[in-house]
Amino acid sequence: MNELITLMGYIIQDMTEPAGYLPFGIAAGAVFMLFRHLLKRNRFLPCKGAELRKDILLFLIVLYAAVLLKLAFFSREPGSRTDVSLVLFETWGTTIRAHSFFIENILMFIPFGLLIPSAFPSLRRISLCTLTGFSCCLFLELIQLATGRGFCQLDDLVTNTAGVLLGVLLFRFLRRTAERFV
Repeated sequence: MNELITLMGYIIQDMTEPAGYLPFGIAAGAVFMLFRHLLKRNRFLPCKGAELRKDILLFLIVLYAAVLLKLAFFSREPGSRTDVSLVLFETWGTTIRAHSFFIENILMFIPFGLLIPSAFPSLRRISLCTLTGFSCCLFLELIQLATGRGFCQLDDLVTNTAGVLLGVLLFRFLRRTAERFV
């Protein structure tokens, strides 16, 4: 029981870093929405219904992407991490601290699996959303490898994709639950 409490403590402590990037993400979302509305014909007219929902989802996606990019790239010095690991489950390690990093990699991509199918109905199939998430995670790992701003690890690809899968499953569960009450 103490190990679980310690594990949760590490995860909560580590979530303060991405939480600190929220102002950056909010600013990125606001700039995106500003340009989105400037490009529309009806500039800055209040949105209603489905259009407002779409705007909110797009804002959240940009916010999430900005925080993710800040965390994965821009908070690290170029060339500071050059390792490549193709060993599956290597990052699980033997310590509670290592376990927390492994779990955090899963948690980091649950929002992807929730937001993407919410905003893009064509990506609501579990397999398609997961494949899209896998592709984005692979792209992130390759960019980390090219820039040296993060370790390129097979584990990251697997755990991040697992997070996308959990997110899309949660999306489907919440959607079905909401449909029962409507």
